[in-house]
Amino acid sequence: MAQDIEKFSFNTSVSTFMIAVNELTALGTHKRAILEPLVILLSPFAPHLAEELWEELGHASGSISQAAYPEFREEYLVEANVTYPVALNGKVRDQRQFAATATAAEIETAILESDFLSRFGEGKAVKKVVVVPGRMVNVVV
Repeated sequence: MAQDIEKFSFNTSVSTFMIAVNELTALGTHKRAILEPLVILLSPFAPHLAEELWEELGHASGSISQAAYPEFREEYLVEANVTYPVALNGKVRDQRQFAATATAAEIETAILESDFLSRFGEGKAVKKVVVVPGRMVNVVV
């Protein structure tokens, strides 16, 4: 988000806020430790709304401008799992989740040992498995 602010790309920042709020709502998050930094981050974009939310969180009126801006920590952005679309002859048939650290060989082995071929392979032999790490898997029969 810092890069978006530096480039004056405020629409992408607001879009990111909307995505975050939707995900937090789906998780049923009501924890102060999560909501307070979110309100502080929102304050440069929607100062009046952020001030109202800040007061609802129990802080004094007008005090959000003195609140410390949250520290950026890149280690929280590392994904533990990656969802791979799995295609058969170029047509996506399934999606599977693998650890972000999984190698192409591990992913290939897991796909071949799964029920994917029995469901979609129509009994044909596998000619080739193409794994693009972090992106997709294509099984050629």
